[in-house]
Amino acid sequence: MGSSNPTLVDLFAGCGGLGLGFHQAGFETILANELHPDPATTYRENLLKKHPERMKVGSISEVLSDKVLEEFRLLENQITCLAGGPPCQGFSMAGRGIAGDPRNHLYREYIRVVAKLSPKSVVFENVPGFANRYGLELKKDLEEKLDKLGYKTVSGVLSAMDYGVPQLRKRFIGVKKEILNGRSLNLPSATWSSMQIQNQLSTKQVIGDLDVYRLRGGYGSGEEFGPDKYLKPARTAFQREMRTNTGMTSKDSTWNTLIPNHTKRVQKRMKAYLSGETRQSLIGTSLETKKHSQRVLIKNSPPKITVVSLPDDYIHYNLDMPRTLSVRECARLQTFPDDFKFYGKRTTGGIRRRIDVPQYTQVGNAIPPRLGFAIAEHLMGILD
Repeated sequence: MGSSNPTLVDLFAGCGGLGLGFHQAGFETILANELHPDPATTYRENLLKKHPERMKVGSISEVLSDKVLEEFRLLENQITCLAGGPPCQGFSMAGRGIAGDPRNHLYREYIRVVAKLSPKSVVFENVPGFANRYGLELKKDLEEKLDKLGYKTVSGVLSAMDYGVPQLRKRFIGVKKEILNGRSLNLPSATWSSMQIQNQLSTKQVIGDLDVYRLRGGYGSGEEFGPDKYLKPARTAFQREMRTNTGMTSKDSTWNTLIPNHTKRVQKRMKAYLSGETRQSLIGTSLETKKHSQRVLIKNSPPKITVVSLPDDYIHYNLDMPRTLSVRECARLQTFPDDFKFYGKRTTGGIRRRIDVPQYTQVGNAIPPRLGFAIAEHLMGILD
């Protein structure tokens, strides 16, 4: 299981957004864990095709028990980085944010695995609430535990747009390193200027080449999985990069392009929003809705949204065909390359949302690969 590349242990790995960014920076995943089989399949099929056994699916306390980790460590000389973002039920701004909250057992599992594997560096990623008002004790507890394990830490909130990600996503990131040899430790600097963001990351520049549905049958067109041939050429640097980034499949095709078949009433409501109406202005009309969060994407400016797990939160800028986004368009906003395939159900509803992790949720839960790449490159600069 040895590797000449820098190595990554990826906990709470999801579909592989952070892992992909690290792979693009030259890392190799030697061990990954994900609770749910659908995002685990997505990770394995995209990043671990040659070594599918490296993805351990199930509860971290069971599939990465102390016994398993002790056996694994005997096989490894060095682990360059251990990364993970434990689910944040106990970290929210609405909660008490105490280290002993039973919902934070996954946070404690993260510390346990760090202690067992003793990697050269660690990355801890979570929502800003982890470090804000209600998370102060958690942040302090994490820093103290890592200090006892021999790590110096630095933390802060990174804005994904500063690293070329066309959305407003912000995350709490903690970067830790065991041996600095007297050098200071800091977070990665922004790689994109505000002018670059404005000039190169408008919604149309990011997803305009994927808006082909009216050319081939309208609503309900596209493919749930794929492949699906491009019908428009790439016209921007961002589009070209997303089409050729990994080279795992044909440059002529992409994946996960199916869009919903909206009802006439939903289409009319979306068109009203695109024409300037608001939820408040539609009260008392046939288009009234209780849904609060729908947002129109502006064609010629960067998307002022954060990609989440519900596709109907966003309205495409195309006035001729009001619609929500495909999984692929959401993935573009997250900077997943077009040949990265998402597995499992496309979407789900109702009580199944507590159980399933469909494609849209996998995309919304992921760390943008471009942000992961920036973190990985920054780490390698520190470790060299």
